[in-house]
Amino acid sequence: MASATERLQLLYDLSRRLATFEDLDELVRYATRRLRELFAAEGCSILLLDASRHELRFPVASMSESRQATATVLSELRFPADRGIAGWVLEHGEAIVVADVEKDARFYSGVDQATGFTTRTVLAAPLRARSGAIGVVEVINPGGDGVTVDDATFLDALANDIAVAYEKADLYARLHQEVVTLRGVARGSGAALVALGILLVATALLANLAWALPWWMLPTRPPFLAGILAVVAGGALLRLVRRRG
Repeated sequence: MASATERLQLLYDLSRRLATFEDLDELVRYATRRLRELFAAEGCSILLLDASRHELRFPVASMSESRQATATVLSELRFPADRGIAGWVLEHGEAIVVADVEKDARFYSGVDQATGFTTRTVLAAPLRARSGAIGVVEVINPGGDGVTVDDATFLDALANDIAVAYEKADLYARLHQEVVTLRGVARGSGAALVALGILLVATALLANLAWALPWWMLPTRPPFLAGILAVVAGGALLRLVRRRG
């Protein structure tokens, strides 16, 4: 089992990586691998809530070398979000230790049946976001002399950092989508201004010809001036979009 120094080091490392991470999967895989190693556990996984289907899924699972096949099965597995120890943690927002799952009525055996894995002990904590719990982190079958309340407190602290990572990634994704949308609007507006400007200039030219007015009067006509301004503004907007893209 990990020492207090090793646990503090992991909390520090994860907090430091949170400040600059670019790849969420890499960060979470690092966290689950280090947790599994610290607890000498057979597995450590992240379960995320799919709110639209009210299911829990396993986007990340770090397993011991002899259990790699289990990780593959877990990546495709889903189960109802109100089932099992993970479902209880998600609903109640509390970190817990279950030393013997066979004696706990909350245990859901469907995952073990699907993977062929045997769960004996579970240490779990919720991933809390501003909008509520978004998932659970679980340590399965830790080694040593058994898990304690202090272990649950440590996992709870680490789970908060993992939840922050998911929140930041979601925020970045939404901001990126908004930027893409704004660029599309700006591109469309720029093109529309250019088209309108050309139409106004063409209208002014035709009117000038129809009235047989001298060409020196053309720049003084409001439609011509408005058209030139629209073309310039639209062109500037399109150049800005291309430069920012």
